[in-house]
Amino acid sequence: MESLLKVRNVSKRFPGVLALDRVDFDLAPGEVHALLGENGAGKSTLVKIITGAYRMDSGNIFVAGQEVNFHTPGDAQRAGIGVIYQEFSLVPSLTVAENLFLGDYPTRRGLIDWKAMNAAAATLLSRFGVNARADDVLSSLGVATRQMVEILKVLHREDLKILIMDEPTSSLSEGEAKTLFGFIRTLRGQGVSVIYISHRLDEIKQICDRVTVFRNGQKVSTEQAQDLSISDIVTKMIGADLAEHYPQKCTALGEIYLNVDKLTGPGFTDVSFSARKGEVLGITGLVGAGKSEMVETLFGARRFESGSITLAGQDFRPKTPRQAVAKGIGLLPESRKEQGLVLALSCAQNVSLASLDKISKPFLALGAEADIAIDSFKRLEIRPADPHNRVVNLSGGNQQKVVLAKWLMRDCQVLLFDEPTRGIDVGAKFQIYSMIVKLAEAGNTVIVASSEIEEISGICNRALVMRKGRLVGELTGAGLAREKILEAIAGGEK
Repeated sequence: MESLLKVRNVSKRFPGVLALDRVDFDLAPGEVHALLGENGAGKSTLVKIITGAYRMDSGNIFVAGQEVNFHTPGDAQRAGIGVIYQEFSLVPSLTVAENLFLGDYPTRRGLIDWKAMNAAAATLLSRFGVNARADDVLSSLGVATRQMVEILKVLHREDLKILIMDEPTSSLSEGEAKTLFGFIRTLRGQGVSVIYISHRLDEIKQICDRVTVFRNGQKVSTEQAQDLSISDIVTKMIGADLAEHYPQKCTALGEIYLNVDKLTGPGFTDVSFSARKGEVLGITGLVGAGKSEMVETLFGARRFESGSITLAGQDFRPKTPRQAVAKGIGLLPESRKEQGLVLALSCAQNVSLASLDKISKPFLALGAEADIAIDSFKRLEIRPADPHNRVVNLSGGNQQKVVLAKWLMRDCQVLLFDEPTRGIDVGAKFQIYSMIVKLAEAGNTVIVASSEIEEISGICNRALVMRKGRLVGELTGAGLAREKILEAIAGGEK
């Protein structure tokens, strides 16, 4: 069968980095083709070349048999190529409908036809089961809902031939992901081809026909998805056999350090639990269950309405994150780029952001700031190890390590991780998991809020299950098996 998309010997070099080295890639009509690799493997660079965001240095690209060389993303869109990036390309101050049809508003007599646009948006939202209204302002919606809006923004186009999806399920619950998979299968039946990028490797065998793996800017292999196990894929991605996806858990638990009693706040009701020194406590549930709201309340970013919190035996009522930080609590938020980092600043400036009082005597000691950052880079294996590099230039996994370095510099006793491995490749995930376990072994209290069942099972000593803002279960030991967690989340339905 003639390929819909052909990439031949494409190379791309950035200063000091050969991002793509003579790579080939093929996409058949109606195929869902996984493009996998660690952060920095070259996936995003190839996608940006295909979509006109980057110009290739050499090579050829063919769409439907015709050679193309897109100069702008608009050129690629007119050729029927759509892309859903992991980072949102939405306008928070606009409504859902305005975002869905951004740049392509329906008009009537030269004016925007608001009625037709809102009706079309409502139909799309209803068709895909998105819990939002056409006239909702985007900023009022949760991350998962915004992710679905991002997806629908591309899917409604009638001229779509090739759809590129970069981590489309990173903010979706399992149910929402299944809805998305159903639509991908519908697209495939209509002849639309999909390039699917995901670090959730269990999705690949569910939805993809073929798998192409990149490593260090080169193509490693292209094979049928059903011929590969997850271990096979991991080995190809990292160039080694990662026998254990999770480090050995810490078992030396200390005394109770954090206690929550009948806590009620925005997004959760009557929640009680305790966490010990040396423990990794998981909080899981579907998107919208109240996990993020809970950890943000512990960090002082939200006010609770009733109940109590004690920290090291003392009453704790944080009204601001500053107060929580002063008590030794750090938060690695769900959206590291929006809430955990200042992208315009350097890595060193981000690392020291929560500890400026430690290196100001009274003026900021820039040399000390850089030295601390370099030490963090060695300790956490942050690449590239340049303290003056802007954090926006780092991969997702390395950005997450910078957020962690910020709190390590602060010497926090309680670390709150909200979706710690969202959009991070398998190698970086193992590093993050290892760091979490090491923090627990050092006597810290670690709370991991995650909708990824595998990581809750793999790294946590104990897991709390939330549903619709309430704590509905506590699992330990054999109860931390994946199927047991899923059953608890579903309310006892196997």
